Amino acid sequence: MANILHPRAGCALHGALATLEAIEGVVPIVHANAGCAIQHALANRDCGGYVGGLATPASNIVDKQVIFGGGSRLREQIKNTVKVIDGQLYVALGSCECAMVGDDLGGMAREAAEQGLPVVASNVAGFHGDVYCGHERVWRDLIDALPDVTLAAPSHAEADARPAVNLFGLFPGGNPYYKGDLEELRRIVEGIGARANVFYGPGGAAALQALPRAALNVVFSRWGEAAAARLEEKYGTPQLVFDAAPLGLEEVALFAQALVEKLDLDAAAAERFVEREEALAEYFLLGAADRYFDEAVGKSAALVGDSETVLRIGGFLARAFGVDIRAAVLTDRAADAEEMPLPALPWPTRATADAGEIDAILRESGVELIFASSLEAPVARDLGAVFLPVSHPVLDRAITIDTYVGARGALRLTRDFLTAARQIARVGEARLLAAIRV
Repeated sequence: MANILHPRAGCALHGALATLEAIEGVVPIVHANAGCAIQHALANRDCGGYVGGLATPASNIVDKQVIFGGGSRLREQIKNTVKVIDGQLYVALGSCECAMVGDDLGGMAREAAEQGLPVVASNVAGFHGDVYCGHERVWRDLIDALPDVTLAAPSHAEADARPAVNLFGLFPGGNPYYKGDLEELRRIVEGIGARANVFYGPGGAAALQALPRAALNVVFSRWGEAAAARLEEKYGTPQLVFDAAPLGLEEVALFAQALVEKLDLDAAAAERFVEREEALAEYFLLGAADRYFDEAVGKSAALVGDSETVLRIGGFLARAFGVDIRAAVLTDRAADAEEMPLPALPWPTRATADAGEIDAILRESGVELIFASSLEAPVARDLGAVFLPVSHPVLDRAITIDTYVGARGALRLTRDFLTAARQIARVGEARLLAAIRV
């Protein structure tokens, strides 16, 4: 792996931890030294969920376990965690140390399961890759292990005749707005006439139970494809793959049409939902159109983030406002990875997560707007460009149910973009007045 200046994401273990923490009812148990879970907690303040952050159970192995093996220490930690923390599923996660000494996480999990405890294992050592790799691996292990495990509490979801749809590809550690984005996708899917099976947030463990019974797996990024493929292999569940989540009325309409065709839904009902979304958007945009839109046309911008975010945000800005995107930097793909070729974006595109390289690309672009992570805020200030945080990590903005997905996400992005355009206009006006005074 190349040296990275100011890495924006952690290791595979951190990706698995962020994923599990966000599923209500799931308790991760980290089999590692004390530093692994602590570093994740300190670096990912927005990823905590049901059990996470500084409350994450960990075996905290020391030299003795690293040299002679830490299986007995993990056994003890599993028993103590089940006693102290009320969970519906416990997932033992590996680390670099336990992987190198050969600790049998699977054996410890099977031993606990034989005693009636809902425990599974994922040997997702940090050296396997970055957070995206960890997300993929832990989902693979969950899908493989769940049929043999009875969760501690059954699902209390009421019977629902609508076809269920599993949503993959937007996840903690990769998308800072994943909570709001997934809730908006839930609203859209249910408005179209299906039922969204969302794993992150309330009812997460129940969603895991319903995982094999879904009628369709919908994937919104490269990082959900492995889970959907494994489910199709094991259960025959078909999949519907998009390069990005829908943003804007045009994309919502196309998404609705695809779901209707795939699930044989009521086309008229889905069309009525899209019409309501259109009416809502028109209502909120009407007042802003005359005042701001003339200032927004023709702006130049650069985007930095994971492939899904760059494609979704950049595509909307180009379609809706004719934004001139002069640079797109993908931080979730290696530039030389043959198994993960760059998507065919219609803008100058680079793949790197190195802060130094990204800094140089942005300075060379000379853009007015930068849509990126908080790591790019300093270079935006240096360039005098307006900065909007849209990708991971976001360090200086509190995020709750904010979203850049769907028609409502398009309204939010439009607001942010028009506000940025107004700021650019004010800077120009100030410079003009200063020149006149001189």
